[in-house]
Amino acid sequence: MVKDKIILHIDMNSYFASVEQQANPHLRGKSVSVCAYLSPKGCIIASSMEAKLKGIQTGCLAYQAQELDPQVVLVQNDPAKYRTVTKKIFQILSEYTTDLETYSIDEAFLDITELIKVKKEGKMNKAKGMNVNLDFKLAKEIGQEINFRIKSEIGSWLKSSIGISRTRFLAKLLSDNGPKDSAMIKDLHEIPEFIKNLELTDIWGINWRMQLRLQKFNIYTPLDLYQSQAHQLLQDLKKPGYYLWAGLHVIKAGPSRLARSSGEAGSFKTQDNPKSVGHSYCLSKQTTDKEYLARILMKLCEKTGRRLRELEFDASAVSVYWSYVGGGHGGKSKRLYAPIYESWDIFKQAWQPLQDLDLPGKVRMLAVSVSSFVPRTRQLNLFRPVEIKENKKYSLSRALDEVNNKYGEFTLIRGSMWNTGDNAPDRIGFRKTVSWKE
Repeated sequence: MVKDKIILHIDMNSYFASVEQQANPHLRGKSVSVCAYLSPKGCIIASSMEAKLKGIQTGCLAYQAQELDPQVVLVQNDPAKYRTVTKKIFQILSEYTTDLETYSIDEAFLDITELIKVKKEGKMNKAKGMNVNLDFKLAKEIGQEINFRIKSEIGSWLKSSIGISRTRFLAKLLSDNGPKDSAMIKDLHEIPEFIKNLELTDIWGINWRMQLRLQKFNIYTPLDLYQSQAHQLLQDLKKPGYYLWAGLHVIKAGPSRLARSSGEAGSFKTQDNPKSVGHSYCLSKQTTDKEYLARILMKLCEKTGRRLRELEFDASAVSVYWSYVGGGHGGKSKRLYAPIYESWDIFKQAWQPLQDLDLPGKVRMLAVSVSSFVPRTRQLNLFRPVEIKENKKYSLSRALDEVNNKYGEFTLIRGSMWNTGDNAPDRIGFRKTVSWKE
């Protein structure tokens, strides 16, 4: 078990919508939804608390949001604005610990164990003979101070939920299910009482599929999961079931992300390397035109390739996915014989499944991703000229990346991306790796 750690998880409430309300006072207190793009079928990517009360949730379409609330204000998403605010938030967080993990653009984990020790020692010195556990009291003070600083130094309309416990898993469980705009603390013995009124899908790592699997073994509530036998869960549900049980019991589990969340005592990394990177786009022009689809896909592959090269990885797998107007979808994942890094190579692999396909309907969404990363090596092998050629190609790609990073995205483009204009513009997702340092 992990008994001596104090972990703080902060989650900004209705983040994109709150940033828009902070930037525009006329939107405050109103029902606001941020759209991927402003059109009747534009996807809602964030809603204000007022919009959520009207039933407008992430994922619904703009026209559906207007049906639920005719007064809703639809706003085009502004990634640069959100990244700027995130950078300011994380600069505040970094003042409290070096063990800071950026989990997403609006979430972070802070290991504040050492800070608590320092503050506790100071309190004990001032009151000699005091023999009380100040850990969580001091942790809550830190959480409240962070909440206050974000509001006073960045914007009063930015609210956050803070969970404080012994592990990442439990800290996030508290912030996800606690009251908004406040800090909640729980120690290990308080967990059964806290989870008894929650649903299975309220637990980090349980989606509807996992819920169905758990229910097959008579586990219907988080308390059922907590009270289950570990060996039985391992037998029935293999590692995923055991990791969930271990998370609730603060036991260090295996190597997966969820396992690390369940109580690993090691220090955090400032940037977790993602398992995959990719981009998607809901087409404003829904069509069966292959030439148009190829240009959009190339643009998505270029954005994906840039992120891959920034990580200094090669990818050994490529996935492409598309969906049709009115329902239905297609897709394919391919494992590669040799890892790739160049945008054009990603495109060739992603386009192949679509190239000869007789599309049964208009395509409404395209997505591409790369995964199965291997570290990129810059060491040349003089006995394999092809490697010298590949390194030259990599250097050229990086040179193009540097130009576009400095002068704006797509300052230099490939001919195949010509005339794509505003198609597939900058997007930002909640689970995207976030860079906040100078």
